[in-house]
Amino acid sequence: MKKSNFYLALLWIFTACSTSEDVPANTNTSTVSLEIIPTVTYQKITGFGGANRMWGAMSLKPAEAQKAFGLGDNELGMSMFRVRISSNKNEWPIIVEAVKEANKRGVQVLASPWSPPSILKDNNSDIRGVLLPENYTAFKNYINEFLTFMDKSGAKIDVVSIQNEPDWKPTYESCDWTAQEMINFLKAPGEIKGAKLAAPESLNFNQAMTNAILNDEEASKKIDIVAGHTYGGGTAKFPVAEQKKKEIWMTEYLLNLNTGNPGAAKWNTYSETAKWDETIKMLVGIHDAMNVNWNAYIWWYLQRYYSFIGDGEEGTTFGEVLKRGYAYSHFSKFVRPGFVRIDTKSSSSFFLKTSAYKKDNQIVMVIINPDNFIVKNVKIQSLIASNVTSYTTTETVNLEKKNLSITNKSVSLDMPPKSVSTLIINL
Repeated sequence: MKKSNFYLALLWIFTACSTSEDVPANTNTSTVSLEIIPTVTYQKITGFGGANRMWGAMSLKPAEAQKAFGLGDNELGMSMFRVRISSNKNEWPIIVEAVKEANKRGVQVLASPWSPPSILKDNNSDIRGVLLPENYTAFKNYINEFLTFMDKSGAKIDVVSIQNEPDWKPTYESCDWTAQEMINFLKAPGEIKGAKLAAPESLNFNQAMTNAILNDEEASKKIDIVAGHTYGGGTAKFPVAEQKKKEIWMTEYLLNLNTGNPGAAKWNTYSETAKWDETIKMLVGIHDAMNVNWNAYIWWYLQRYYSFIGDGEEGTTFGEVLKRGYAYSHFSKFVRPGFVRIDTKSSSSFFLKTSAYKKDNQIVMVIINPDNFIVKNVKIQSLIASNVTSYTTTETVNLEKKNLSITNKSVSLDMPPKSVSTLIINL
């Protein structure tokens, strides 16, 4: 894209006062502005995705893979996929078909172990325990054997992790690691070959754990990606990771109205409004992650009743694209790998959550209205564009498409209460 086009593509968003005599109580009438500056750039986007089912024989099937990764109507455009490295080699074939389906569509695949094989641990169990230092090389060889098996099966793994949530001590499949133990593992003899390496995948993106690895020069050179989860917090800038030129990936988070807790109310007992309110919370979380320069965002199970594609439970239809999936696709389908986040600045305290991205001759802007009132007549001005298309999702509509008219170098749209809109601006 020519620089001159970027300079002309300064975007100002105004919420104008309504001229109607009767202004609805849930209509915002304040005036605010937002400037988008395409010449100021931040991180390159690697993608947005979700996870396979991790245990049991159920794995993503071709029809659902098309809905998850495809770019057509009623498809979600996810570009990343997470799977489990089982500690039992007999389970490796379960995920082959799903990984191959992701490969067909150019989707990046991350594989994470929940535990090394129990024989390599101090407690001979898949639950808790520690990987014995004398078995560090053996575990590297185990991961390499997994990568070789998948490759020979025609299923490519792009990135592997050392351990899922090393700092969490659950009563299910897991393994305990300190930062120093992970450093020692990275520096031990042997090398993981055939895939990039991500670490530490801590529970809440613990910066102390992450930075300890990055600040050890030898260990830092062994990893390509800083990865973590955001349970209980952790959304922040990672200056050491940026300094070391490591990509920053959020590799697991979920919201399910706490329905996974013992004795909790069932998902199908909640109102659609309650579910949508939580979906808006999910979208704001993605927005926040992008605005601290993270490169990738991977949700938990992509096919589950509380997620993006129905699994047949809690009143969902197996294989049906769900409301939460349409909401997620405002990022995953339109902010494609290789887009670069660009600067946005507000002239005042601004309640709309807005981020913008560019690639070649296209700008994509995602606007989230998390509040329970309409923002009338949002205007994008000083716009040099060949065409502008908006997609809006609310509690009652999914990806409602509008071709916006360009008049006097501006376009306008309304932001309904608790909604998300993505604008595709072709320059």
